Amino acid sequence: MLRVVTYNIRAAIGPGPFPPTWWRQVDRERLERLGQVVAALEPDVVALEEVALTTIDGVVLDMAAELSRLTGLESRYGAVGHFPIVDPDSGDRIGASFWGNALLSRLPIQSSRTIGLPTAADDELVEPVDSDLDLAGVAYSAAPTGAREARCLVRCEVDWEAELPLHLLSTHLTHVGSGQRQRQAGRIAEVIFELEGPLILMGDLNAPMHRADLEPLRSGLADAFSAVGVPITDPRRESCDSLPIDQILVRGMNVLSCRVVREAGEASDHWPVVAELEPAGASAQLER
Repeated sequence: MLRVVTYNIRAAIGPGPFPPTWWRQVDRERLERLGQVVAALEPDVVALEEVALTTIDGVVLDMAAELSRLTGLESRYGAVGHFPIVDPDSGDRIGASFWGNALLSRLPIQSSRTIGLPTAADDELVEPVDSDLDLAGVAYSAAPTGAREARCLVRCEVDWEAELPLHLLSTHLTHVGSGQRQRQAGRIAEVIFELEGPLILMGDLNAPMHRADLEPLRSGLADAFSAVGVPITDPRRESCDSLPIDQILVRGMNVLSCRVVREAGEASDHWPVVAELEPAGASAQLER
């Protein structure tokens, strides 16, 4: 059996409105608390989103490496965009930051790769979406920079003493524009199609599983919540306030359980989702 977790850690800032100078709100004690939350779940695999790597005034904070240390799990980190950190008082550039995804694994990681996901073109218009940004009908060229934040997929192969390797994937899709999100989901589906064997896709997809923009991911993958009888509209799926947007999808795996870990409290603005899995056919083999 494998216990897998997906968790948007919000760069150890905590819940509440996203602060413009977010790097000043990063709390190392909160980062340790996030590590404790993850470690208490005793996971084999963890996908993390909104993981920052910052260099501010010469001080490097590598959240993926720190959470690896706190949990005792091997880590891989992926980001495909970076930006300067500017002191709003002086206007000076005081550092830089990456913002991406991480995979932590108790199983030995044999290989890893980061794959950038598509972004919208300048002349495209933002489609209406369930977002806190009132950008419907606005051209991406006129939208805030974050509307086309560079998103990526982190993929690892791990050794689990089976004939085929196990593929682990962590991603965080855009929160702006259903068309942009659908292209990102489509690119992930292309990557998955090229991979042979069992696979686990985890992450903050910024949409419920029934949304049309996630259709590329519903083909060939099983939704862990549905696999254990939790309906699409069930409030037990809600992982970010009332939003059911953190997902675990599998191929070649049986889902034994899946739940939102609300007891994690306010370590982040999301709660972790944890699932217990076994290789497809394992139950039948045990019965024989």
